[in-house]
Amino acid sequence: MKERETRLISIENRFSPITEQYRNVRTSIQFAASSGQSLKLLLVTSTEQEEGKTTLASNLAVVMSETNQKVLLVDGDLRRATAGKYFNSFSTRAKGLSSLLSNSRTMPEEAIQSTQVKNLDFLPAGPIPPNPSELLNSNRLNEILGQLEEQYDFVIIDSPPLLVVTDAQIFSSKVDGVILVVRENRTKRNNLIKCKNLLKQSNARLVGFVYNGAKSTSTGNYKYYKY
Repeated sequence: MKERETRLISIENRFSPITEQYRNVRTSIQFAASSGQSLKLLLVTSTEQEEGKTTLASNLAVVMSETNQKVLLVDGDLRRATAGKYFNSFSTRAKGLSSLLSNSRTMPEEAIQSTQVKNLDFLPAGPIPPNPSELLNSNRLNEILGQLEEQYDFVIIDSPPLLVVTDAQIFSSKVDGVILVVRENRTKRNNLIKCKNLLKQSNARLVGFVYNGAKSTSTGNYKYYKY
């Protein structure tokens, strides 16, 4: 059965207040990168499920591509792939990240898919493997990220939540920066502290937090992101 496509506000309404919030996040990242430290490889994660990380990663990839830079969105959740639904991708059936990790002879271009958005490509998670953490915690992932870094201006990775499995912590040690999504009335303060400590243990660079779910009088009940 065909996977259901989920709508992206940054594609459907480029001039909405919500889309502008995603551009604000993009600008903040660009300012952070201007300090001299590279931010080509970005990890988007959260403390737990249902906090909006995949929505942020997907929309951020779209607005990043608006600047005429070549962008790749990677579904790094090898257990519960969800990013593909935004681009109508058969993410668990086609070749993907798990295929690249499992077979060193598989090249990234064999798994990368084009999207309906100019300058934006998508790397699905691929078939669900029996050992996601072991696959990620390997030199093969370093090789893949190095290849992708050469091919794209920005690589945005959507990973599982930090407190659910160890995958996000593994990713965090291999990227240039981490964005942590926080959801109003859901994310717990003690969980944020735990995540910060986990990232510190991995020597990861926490670029900042994106506050999700706040209501604005100017946008009615729309949910938007602040950086």
